[in-house]
Amino acid sequence: MPGSPADRLARLADGYLVTQLLHVAVALGVPDALAAGARNAPDLARELGAVPDVLHRVLRGLAAEEVLEELPDGRFALSPVGELLRAGVPGSLRGAVAARGGLYYRSAAELFAAVRDGGTPFELAEGRPFFDALAAEPARLAAFRASMADRSAREAGAVVAAYDVSGFASVVDVGGGSGALLRAVRERAPSADVLLFDRPEVVAGSDLPAVGGDFFAQVPAGSDAYLLSRVLHDWDDDAARRVLTVCRVAMRPDSVLLVVEAVLPERAVDDPAAVRMDLHVLVLLRGRERTAAEYAALCAAAGLRLTRDVPTEAGVHVLEVRPA
Repeated sequence: MPGSPADRLARLADGYLVTQLLHVAVALGVPDALAAGARNAPDLARELGAVPDVLHRVLRGLAAEEVLEELPDGRFALSPVGELLRAGVPGSLRGAVAARGGLYYRSAAELFAAVRDGGTPFELAEGRPFFDALAAEPARLAAFRASMADRSAREAGAVVAAYDVSGFASVVDVGGGSGALLRAVRERAPSADVLLFDRPEVVAGSDLPAVGGDFFAQVPAGSDAYLLSRVLHDWDDDAARRVLTVCRVAMRPDSVLLVVEAVLPERAVDDPAAVRMDLHVLVLLRGRERTAAEYAALCAAAGLRLTRDVPTEAGVHVLEVRPA
C-alpha cells in the first residue's frame, strides 16, 4: 500500500536503481537535451545515441521518482527536481550525481566486508586509496572535482553569510582546492590579501594568488585568518591532528582558524544530511565526520581551542578556532 512502512522500505531498498537512473540520465545528457522542451524517447535516443526502448524504460523510472514529468502524449519533460541535473543552473547537483553513480557506486558494495572485517570499502573495491586512484585516472578525478565544485559553490556563500569575514586583512585557504570559498571571502573582504594553498598540481593555473605545498608539513605563516574547509573529515584523528598542529605553528597569537565541516548531531534524525555525509566518508576514505565535542578535542590536542560553532544554511558549520 502506498505510504505504508512496507512501501517505504521497498523504495529504500530500490535506492541502488535510483542512483543508476540518475547517473545514466546525466551521463547520456538527458537533462540538457530536455532543457528546451519535452521530447519523446525515440527522438532523444537518436540524438543521444541510446537504444530507444531501453531509454524509454529509464525515462519512465525517472518519472516515477518525479525527476521527469511524463506527459499524456508520451513525451518527457524536466520537473523542478530534474532541472537540478542540468549543468550550470543554480543549485545544480549534476556533479554530485555523476560522482555517486560513477565513482562511488562500486565501493558501497564492499560496506558489508568493511563492517565485518575492517578496512575502507573503496580500497577493498579498487585495491588502492581513494586519492591515489583519482590521481591515476584523469576522468575520475574530473568527476570528483565537478562534484566538489557543485558543493563548494553551494556552501561558500552560506559560510560568508553566517560568519563575518570582512575584518580580515589576510586569509590563507589551506587545502582550498579550486578556491570557491576563498573567492566568496574575497567578495566580502575585497582589500584582504588572499592566498590559495594546496598541492602544486591542484593550484596550478589558478586565477587566485596561490602556492603549492603539503599541509602535513608546512603552511604559509602569519595570516590573520586560515580556512580549513572540508579537509579534516578526509582524515583519521591522528592525521587531522597533524594538519591542525601545522596550522597552529603558522598562526600568530591573534590569528583565527575557520574549520568548515558538517557537524554530527547527537541523534541521527536531527541532521540526516550530516549522517549521510559521514557514510560517504566511511565508504571512500579513512576519515570521518565528527561532533562538535570531537572537533574541540582534536583542536585541544593541537594547541588550539574551539571558541564558536556557527551553523550555516548549507548544513555545514563554521568552527572558529584560536590558539590556546
